Amino acid sequence: MNGSFTTTQIISKEGWCGIITAFVLFLLAVWMDFAVVFMFFVLFFLLFIYRNPERIAAEDDPLAIIAPIDGKITAVKSIETKDGKFLYASIRSLPFDVSIIRSSVSAKLINTKITHGLFLPPHKKEAKSLNERLEINCTFYNLPFSMRIIAGVFARKIHFAKSKGFLKSGERIAFVTDGIVELFLPYDSRLKLSIGDYVKGGESVIGYFSYKI
Repeated sequence: MNGSFTTTQIISKEGWCGIITAFVLFLLAVWMDFAVVFMFFVLFFLLFIYRNPERIAAEDDPLAIIAPIDGKITAVKSIETKDGKFLYASIRSLPFDVSIIRSSVSAKLINTKITHGLFLPPHKKEAKSLNERLEINCTFYNLPFSMRIIAGVFARKIHFAKSKGFLKSGERIAFVTDGIVELFLPYDSRLKLSIGDYVKGGESVIGYFSYKI
């Protein structure tokens, strides 16, 4: 299945089923005059969780790396894997943050890999190896980089459908209501973020790819 997975409506389609159900229950509560306030807050809560705002990147530089999701930066470091040396950044997204995951740059999507698992709190060390997670591997020109999404306690599922093709910078590509998004960027990239910074997906510029492309 290809194409943008999430839509541009103000409410993400991943929440439509739950919101419609909550709306019907709210109407029944009004009709029966029972638990009206409670059902109203349930409906409002779901609308808030599944909001899908438009975002415009702070810069239009094609080398700019855009934050993939709303959340707080929890780690920035160099890291060595079997594929080489990378700059690593981790973003912790909570249920009250916008849950849409967007492409950080215009790139070619090479492959994806979903690993089903548990839904432990993401801060636990075991979560990286036991939780449900999705790896997205891309290239920007000839520069390889990847993104790993680790689902949290409230996520229950990582929504993602695009398995090949090209991604546009800021394109909506996935959805997770709670979790961690990890970026593995080329080692000569220039990052402009610090631990504790709050970023907005599709808007905040977190760094730049090397001009040597």
